[in-house]
Amino acid sequence: MSHLKADPHYLFDFFTGLYKMVFLMEVDTQGYKYRNVTPEAVRLASLPDDWKGRYLHEIYDEKVAAPLITQYDAATSTGQPVFYSDQMNKLSNISEYAASALMPITDERGCVRYIIGLTNDLSDSTSAKLLASIENIDYLTGLPSLLQVKSELATIEDQHISVLYLNIDRFKLINEWLGIEATNVLLKKIAKQTAGLLPSGSILGRIDGDEFIIAVMDHTEGAARALAERILDSLSVFTYEVNGVSIPVTGCVGICSIPGHPNSMITNACAAMVEAKREGRNSIRLFIKEGHLQEHIDEAIMEAELYKALQEDELTVYYQPKLNTLTNQVHYEALVRWFSPVLGTVPPLKFIPVAEKTTLIHEITRTVVRKVCHDLRTRPELFNNSRTSINLSACLFEPELIDTHFVQVINEYKADPTKIEIEITENILMKNPTKGIELVNYLKELGFRVVIDDFGVSYSSLNYLRNFSLDGIKIDRSFISQIDQMNSEKDISIVHFIIQLARKLNLYVTAEGVETKEQFDILTSLGCHEIQGYYFSRPLPVEKLEQALEHFFSYTLTEAVQGQQEVAATGLSAEDKRLKEVEQLQILDTPEEERFDRITRMIKEAFHAPVCFISIIDDHRQWFKSCIGLPEPVQTIREVPRELSLCDHVIRQKQPLIIENISEHPDESIQALFEGSGMQFYAGFPISSQGEMVGTLCITDYLPRIFNAQQMQMMLDYSKWVESELELHRLGVNGCKN
Repeated sequence: MSHLKADPHYLFDFFTGLYKMVFLMEVDTQGYKYRNVTPEAVRLASLPDDWKGRYLHEIYDEKVAAPLITQYDAATSTGQPVFYSDQMNKLSNISEYAASALMPITDERGCVRYIIGLTNDLSDSTSAKLLASIENIDYLTGLPSLLQVKSELATIEDQHISVLYLNIDRFKLINEWLGIEATNVLLKKIAKQTAGLLPSGSILGRIDGDEFIIAVMDHTEGAARALAERILDSLSVFTYEVNGVSIPVTGCVGICSIPGHPNSMITNACAAMVEAKREGRNSIRLFIKEGHLQEHIDEAIMEAELYKALQEDELTVYYQPKLNTLTNQVHYEALVRWFSPVLGTVPPLKFIPVAEKTTLIHEITRTVVRKVCHDLRTRPELFNNSRTSINLSACLFEPELIDTHFVQVINEYKADPTKIEIEITENILMKNPTKGIELVNYLKELGFRVVIDDFGVSYSSLNYLRNFSLDGIKIDRSFISQIDQMNSEKDISIVHFIIQLARKLNLYVTAEGVETKEQFDILTSLGCHEIQGYYFSRPLPVEKLEQALEHFFSYTLTEAVQGQQEVAATGLSAEDKRLKEVEQLQILDTPEEERFDRITRMIKEAFHAPVCFISIIDDHRQWFKSCIGLPEPVQTIREVPRELSLCDHVIRQKQPLIIENISEHPDESIQALFEGSGMQFYAGFPISSQGEMVGTLCITDYLPRIFNAQQMQMMLDYSKWVESELELHRLGVNGCKN
């Protein structure tokens, strides 16, 4: 009902037959104007005789109008129905309440032009029943709501029921890429297709957002799993596009086939789904009761041993170095480790969740902060010129807890807060954004840097994170693990999208879980600021850090020297190597591609430049992969002789060239290149592939320009984008060869 492209007056007449109080409101820039109202609504809403054509805010005083306008604003901004209850405006000696629904009516462009308000006096039993029915239906898909699914399951007797809990992967990122309107269409299609796969007598409901609940009758665990596999396979027919790459929709399913109350079966299926998501996309997990009980027993034992561990100082801190890809500066992440005499080595993923269910997490945090502060003070040669990150549990996300278990310890050691970075998970912020903003600001005021850890796991919107005063994000390892594999174009596109958007929001980007040189090279080409992972170093005790770093940098230097020796042995000149890389790219004389054209269009709009182009330069010509605004002959043949191109100078110098006023440039040969073109401004940036300068990204203008540092950085960011697209092109070429 959120997209009713219909006659609002007809709809008003239709609803008048069902409801006593119906309001037809026109939406314009001034507010909400009364167009038609039922007689009962006029009476019970205490409207004046001249209500028609007047605005809501004109009729009622601010105290009455403000809450109503808030509800109307919600319907207008989202384009979705809004349900609420409020005190009626009729004159009475007692307060009487009504339940209301606001149904937005959109035009063909999706803009809300009218709103139909349906109000029911809660004392009217018939109306109350009608409104109650709304709670049982999901407005978007028309499927039963969770409440209705539970109600239907409670009536089923003498049949074995299996409950499947379906969650769509990376839904909020899909929402970011597609937008709300297209995502809603996608959800409807998924609901319809899933319904077509279910056997007769099944129940399909939508819980919320990206989650669906399915109940099937007389299915064994094997049959339920087979059904889940068919559902996940069917999702792949739906795709969404990121940077020109089509990515299939995936999901995870949790299954509960153990008989029980509907509430417990749905809860257990949800728990199994969460376990499935930990395994990765397109995973299925069955809920196993015995394992669930054993898990509680293990937790009780671990809690007791963890309490002793804190008393006997068994916890230690390891540090994992993080490498800045541009400066080679090293920072660290502090990671708690537990070596138990009874349980052996216990991974943090095992004992931290147990600690978070009790106040033991408070003591663990104090222990970690205390040990970090001690190392910062006693090992200045390692830590003076670096930052050290500490993970902050969601259980401590209160100002008083942060002060007691975090800040107090730092003050005791007189540690510098600017040397400490606090990592928090994104779901902490998403659960209560208002509180999250306050606490992030509080930490920043204390001098700490604040970054989001494991970004992408909870699929929040990067655009939404602009509301927080964050310093950076860490891309979760699940996004990094596949980018060096064959057919990894989609994974690279996702990482590239995250990096580009984060950089536009001035967020420092760290990639964790980097394990191979190929991953390191790809992330560097995509513009990632910092890498963390086994490729650089494992987490180590403080006494082994210095030796490990020396080994890494000496090994890297040796690789570089060997590379130089190999080049000398081949006898190739620098230009020969450059031309060889251009040849291996296999991009010359290729058709136009949307992904490159998208970049030039965005630059043209961002800089309001008449000419923008991406070019590749071989031994004798400058060939244009994408161009906007060049003279017609050049647009047609898409090349000019190399000796007539100023971009050749950029390639040879291997650095950007900015000429703000060509006519005043001291080099007459440069002026001659532009003679007759009318151009007065030039900004050219080199584009590299595998370390070789292969082309340029340029803008020119017919008027002189001042080019500031911010614009310089923007063009550098765009050039990194071009380089990442070239890398994708290279992977595609190599994939075809294989």
